[in-house]
Amino acid sequence: MPIKSKLLLKLLNIMVILLFTFGTFTFNAFAERKNQCLKCHKHVGMHAKNIRASSKRGCGACHLAVQDKKHPQQENSIKLKYDIPGLSYDCHRESQFKGHYIHVPVAEGKCTVCHNIHKSRFKSLLASETPELCYQCHDKAKFTKKYIHKVALNSCGRRCHNPHASENPYLLALSINDNCAGCHKAQETGRHIVSIRGGGIHPIRGVPDPKKPTKEMGCTSCHSPHSSNFVKLFLSKKKCKRCHRNY
Repeated sequence: MPIKSKLLLKLLNIMVILLFTFGTFTFNAFAERKNQCLKCHKHVGMHAKNIRASSKRGCGACHLAVQDKKHPQQENSIKLKYDIPGLSYDCHRESQFKGHYIHVPVAEGKCTVCHNIHKSRFKSLLASETPELCYQCHDKAKFTKKYIHKVALNSCGRRCHNPHASENPYLLALSINDNCAGCHKAQETGRHIVSIRGGGIHPIRGVPDPKKPTKEMGCTSCHSPHSSNFVKLFLSKKKCKRCHRNY
């Protein structure tokens, strides 16, 4: 092979190696280098009580460079690897966000309505503490009447509701009665321990709700699960007369 051809071939090989080397040094490689992104995005690196676990994998775990755009010189030069909520399924099991009933922000792929992206002072990267976070969408007045269910003062999703999805109405972890019986053990039988005329025990399941004939009677037929202006969280002052006219 002529000398010129050998030199040309060697030069071509060098160019290919350089192209491969610098071509693969994409945003991902840059982002994986410790603290590179934090030089500009300093707020992301500031200390917080709870930090996104994927942050340890580097920014490239979630972000990609947009082809034919230079970062940071050009706007919109970085994008997410996948659209939300698909991106979340890289770390979180998709089944946790599926069910017959799905929380509206989850169904709309709006994870950031409730969660901070990178870090938070609150558990699960919540944007604020519950139940205050819930009041952004749910009317606080319904939860802060004269008599308040103690559970409602704590985390809504800790005992009663699944914050993402559920097979039960109202995103309950269990059916209404089973949910209540988790704390109120005496009601596990489905019959309320309260005297009624004739010496019977009031049923709380297995019969239609007189006020809502298409639904089964349950704990919430008489009690508010969150708060009420009446003692024992009754729905009205003359609680029995709601259904029993002779009382």
